[in-house]
Amino acid sequence: MFTTFALGPNLRKMSQGAAVEFNAKVLPNLMRFVQASIGLTLIFGILLVYAVSNGDMSYFSTTPGEEVSVGIVLALVTAIIAFSVTLPSFKKVSKAAASALQGSQGPPAEMMAYAKRARLGSMIGVILLLITLAMMVAAGF
Repeated sequence: MFTTFALGPNLRKMSQGAAVEFNAKVLPNLMRFVQASIGLTLIFGILLVYAVSNGDMSYFSTTPGEEVSVGIVLALVTAIIAFSVTLPSFKKVSKAAASALQGSQGPPAEMMAYAKRARLGSMIGVILLLITLAMMVAAGF
């Protein structure tokens, strides 16, 4: 959500040089944080399901359990998209920006293509996570 609603729009407002420098210097650290957040979210989601169901697998045959199951599947799909599309694209943006900084030239065209792909992956991830959130809230009622 951060990259989709805060980072992306504000990077477009920056000058080209500032955006390239940000992508080269800050983006790698941010992506490590995002990777850790995704991993921890999955781990704590699994622990939460175990705690709510008390280890009883019949929980998933109830209405809240079915909603949680859909939420789990959507969260896993989102993680797969993030690790296979979004994060690699952001890494390529960062590498292209770093090489542009060393060469003192503008951002290469490939950097913009990677950025577009990363934005698309982020947007899909946000939509899936909002649906996941709705399923988890519904399961709580």
